[in-house]
Formats: sequence, structure tokens, C-alpha cells
Amino acid sequence: MSTAKRGLVALAVLTIALAGILIYGVTTDRTGWDPKLALDLEGGTQMVLSPELQEAQDGQEITQEQLDQAVEIIRQRVDGTGVSEAEISTQSGSNIVVSMPGVPSAETRDLIQTSAQMAFRPVITTAEGAPTPEDQRTPIETFRNRMPNPRIPRTPTG
Repeated sequence: MSTAKRGLVALAVLTIALAGILIYGVTTDRTGWDPKLALDLEGGTQMVLSPELQEAQDGQEITQEQLDQAVEIIRQRVDGTGVSEAEISTQSGSNIVVSMPGVPSAETRDLIQTSAQMAFRPVITTAEGAPTPEDQRTPIETFRNRMPNPRIPRTPTG
């Protein structure tokens, strides 16, 4: 067989294999005949979020660093839901714009709009710490028998 014929046969085999993979994907609903369009061609949903300071003091404003941190948090949330081609950016230094292809699910919208809150509270101690009474302690043999640890010396039992 000549080199040209071998090349054509290889190309035909490759074309048939790729067509078979595409047909398999379409019949098992793993893909479709139409390509998925990105945000610029499909259109989508755009959400404009305005951050608010809780318990704002006089003269306190939202900084660019805080906006950038919020953008990263929202990006992680959106990427975690599997939405592809989402664009998350700041607008005029005071808003966060989230653009996603298609119509996002209610769960995705809630994840984006929910604010993360971390609360700190003082730890109040009323007494000094005291060791556990000996009659309430777990015997060390219980731990030695469960998992060998070279740092805990074994004592002969018997």
C-alpha cells in the first residue's frame, strides 16, 4: 500500500472513530448536536449587587480591597455550582456585577446573594481549668490496643 493510501485510510478511521464518539455522546445525553454558546452569544442573566456595611460608622466606606475579596468569594461560589463562563467584576468601585449564561437556578442565585457572616464572641471563663478526675479518665491501654504508635511505649499486659 502506498503512503498516500495509508494516510487516507488512517484519516477515514479517525473520522469514523470521532463520529462514533459523537453519536455515543448524543444518544446517552452527554452532549448535543448543537454547540454550547458562551455568554456573549447565548445571552444570560446579569445581577448587580450593592454591598452594604453592617453597623456602619460615620465616614466609613467600602474599600476596593473589600470589593475584590467579595468578588473572589462570589467567584468561588459560582464556580462551585458548575456554571461556566461566568463573569464577575466590580463596577464603578461600588457595585459587583455577576453575568452568567442562561438562567441560573434559584440555588445559584441564593448562593450569590447570600452574605457571609462571621461572628465573634468573647470567651468568658468562670473558673480555672481542672484536670479530669482519675476515675473518669480513659485508660491508656485502650489507645495502645487500637492503633500502634511508635511514640507510645508498649507495656506488657498480663
